[in-house]
Amino acid sequence: MREPVNEAEQRTGYVESGDVRLFTRAFGAPGATPILILHGSNYFDSYDWIGVAAGLASDREVVAFDHRGFGRSGWSDAKDYSLDAFMGDILAVSAHFDWRCPIVLGHSMSGRLSIFFAAYHPDRLSRLIIVDSALGRGNPGSYNVSVGNPPLVFETVEAAQAHFADRANPPRFAHDRARAERALKQVEGGWMLTRDPDYRNTQSQIAGAPKPRLRDLDMWDELHRVSCPIHMVRGRRSDRQKPEIVARVDREYPHIETAWVDSQHDIAAGAPDALIAAVKGFVGDG
Repeated sequence: MREPVNEAEQRTGYVESGDVRLFTRAFGAPGATPILILHGSNYFDSYDWIGVAAGLASDREVVAFDHRGFGRSGWSDAKDYSLDAFMGDILAVSAHFDWRCPIVLGHSMSGRLSIFFAAYHPDRLSRLIIVDSALGRGNPGSYNVSVGNPPLVFETVEAAQAHFADRANPPRFAHDRARAERALKQVEGGWMLTRDPDYRNTQSQIAGAPKPRLRDLDMWDELHRVSCPIHMVRGRRSDRQKPEIVARVDREYPHIETAWVDSQHDIAAGAPDALIAAVKGFVGDG
């Protein structure tokens, strides 16, 4: 297991993108092709990727950022969590760091997001790394109108931890109080996640706003369109790795290079060294 990373080793800041400010964590110095890390929806922001990002930054820059509506990034005033908006955020962060074609690594929900990004912006990344994504349909990619959702409020930090501990593959904060305190904020009546309750809404709530350009996409069709090298890291004990999905990927996409690691879904916590080794093995000195 990797030693905890001193947070002073990272360079934090904000990037403007559309109607939000995106919180970023940067590691390392310019060298080999940089890596942009995209976190999932239940593993809750870039904080979970500090150790892995630092480990990957021995010969290059690595940046992880909080998606709009998550962590220390802003919540969209328009409630725009569309695929168009997410892709715009990726482009904004890349431009801020003066990157043309980074390696994009997406975990869980962001596995699908990174596939869509690679399919629609093939000239804006050099490689794609998908980390323990369930693939299939869902957000992002689907069209969904869901606003006005009440926040899930827990009476105590411990109650929030217990709520998520019941999952088959619980997030890190279920067993790490220090992480839980960072994933929550105090509100009237208790504690809520630092995540917009409307984060699944994909239709801008600005009056007269058109539907997003990219909606109701088929992830499998888009995966066929990706032209850059694709690598996949799967957790052997993850509940996201359904046998039928694994079989379909192996059957229809034999060009995808795959590594299995001994972990549940939260591979950045469960097997950080194995994940770092797999990614470095995929990308080499490039």
